[in-house]
Amino acid sequence: MNERILALDIGDARIGVAVSDASRTIATPVEVIHRVGYGPDVRRILELCQQYDTQLILSGWPLNMDGTAGFQSKKVEQFCQQLEKAGLTVYYQDERLTTVTAEHALLEDNMHRKERKQNVDKVAAAVILQQWLDTLHQQAYAWQPRVYHRKNPINTPNGHESEENTMSENMNENIIELIDDETGEAVSFEHLATIEHEGVFYIALAEVTDNEEAECEVFIMQIAEDEDGAECYVQVEDEAVQQAVFDKFLELMAEEEE
Repeated sequence: MNERILALDIGDARIGVAVSDASRTIATPVEVIHRVGYGPDVRRILELCQQYDTQLILSGWPLNMDGTAGFQSKKVEQFCQQLEKAGLTVYYQDERLTTVTAEHALLEDNMHRKERKQNVDKVAAAVILQQWLDTLHQQAYAWQPRVYHRKNPINTPNGHESEENTMSENMNENIIELIDDETGEAVSFEHLATIEHEGVFYIALAEVTDNEEAECEVFIMQIAEDEDGAECYVQVEDEAVQQAVFDKFLELMAEEEE
């Protein structure tokens, strides 16, 4: 369960407030704070943070239409600095056209003009927050490791090849076909080595191409098991681990050359 995010649409007279759910998927309007001064305004936001058990704030960032920060941006920044002094962590989200989006949403709900004026700020805060949450989920999805399977696993003890048996005399035996679980596409690789690092096994692969002059790029993948217990290969996201395994691979190749 993630920590909720409290979003603010900060204006000179009012502050619209919205909050995310615990999964950081949906933004919900909360209330409109009528501004009195830094002290009372910050205290009310701290009360809301306590209510929703969070110390994370997302503030709308009022940029000019050309993307530059103006006078209003400076005032928002100064207020957010007070929130940071109170122990909160503040993120910023471009809020251009969010008020217009909020107005359209309220119009679609057939809300009267007076009601729209009373609610537009917190709905604008929800729009700001929803945009941020959607971007967050898109980025998380984009960085999900790719998973691959193959039909014919390497026949080695315990399913893994020892460091001493990194290269086969018959190169054709080292060509494996991996299936991308996400796209279903098959790609042929040359299996270069299986490497153990801190109790985890990895494989070093090079994509098979028809261009003999093309530079050989080595891919490092972790050997894992899927939900059904079948062997699969997962991209390594940790750059430090990837580099450590690659260094071991280079050492093995140097030993083979000797």
